[in-house]
Amino acid sequence: MTSKKEVNSEIDYLMSLRAILETYEEIAASRMGRVRSSVLASRDFLFEINAIFQQVKSSYKDEVGLLMKRKKIHDPKELTFLNRNGKTLYVLISANTGFYGEIIRRTYNLFLENLKKEHILDVMIIGRLGYEFFESENINVPHAFFDFPDDRIDKDQLKKIVQTIIQYQKVLVFYEQFNNVVSQTPIITNITGDPLSYDKEGPKVKYFFEPTLEKIMIFFEKEIVASIFEQTILESELAKFAARMVALDASTDNTKTRLKQVLFQKDRLKHRQANKEQIEKFSSMMLWK
Repeated sequence: MTSKKEVNSEIDYLMSLRAILETYEEIAASRMGRVRSSVLASRDFLFEINAIFQQVKSSYKDEVGLLMKRKKIHDPKELTFLNRNGKTLYVLISANTGFYGEIIRRTYNLFLENLKKEHILDVMIIGRLGYEFFESENINVPHAFFDFPDDRIDKDQLKKIVQTIIQYQKVLVFYEQFNNVVSQTPIITNITGDPLSYDKEGPKVKYFFEPTLEKIMIFFEKEIVASIFEQTILESELAKFAARMVALDASTDNTKTRLKQVLFQKDRLKHRQANKEQIEKFSSMMLWK
């Protein structure tokens, strides 16, 4: 039988746990709101820089055509101004810490499923959890690991990652997409090639280039790839914090349910003790008679 001391100890533990979970849930909600603002700002920046990039390509169609001819490229969608290595890179965005529910594992499973279909590619893992999963599989492919924080954009690490990414002909990123607070989905995004379309029509704009058109286009392409990749990281953070909120909320509900059960158990012990005292009192009265 559970003693009164054990029940009180569990009540204290559950109340402390509930307070901790509610605090972390508030922190996750706050971070999710901050990341959501960053996602929207990043989308706006990405749209504007892509608009200029596409405008330049449109306005200098003849010059771009000459560059394509020189690079022996026939499809405009395959045009790149960067020196790529012709290889494919799979990038997994995972996490450094846990308590995100099942979304990290589901994203990894999607990554692993596609990885097993390919034979010649390189792999990049971002986040310790994903790297632990990958190491346990003993997959023999060239790979790199980056320890990237879960709650902010590390500009120095981001720069190193982008410098690696832009070398590849094809880059597929596996990450978590935010649908709403209770729904997050693992997805795959190709961030190479002509990454974004731009359908606006308007007058041609002539620019003065220094040093050359090609070097300016290289700058734009690097900036767009970097911005798209940063956007995927922000989207991943948003999804992970939403998943953490759901997980924390479920844990808080479970803790509250267990607390009600233990408090009920405490009341039963209290009533049992009162009944015992009453029986002893009546027994003593019978003895005196």
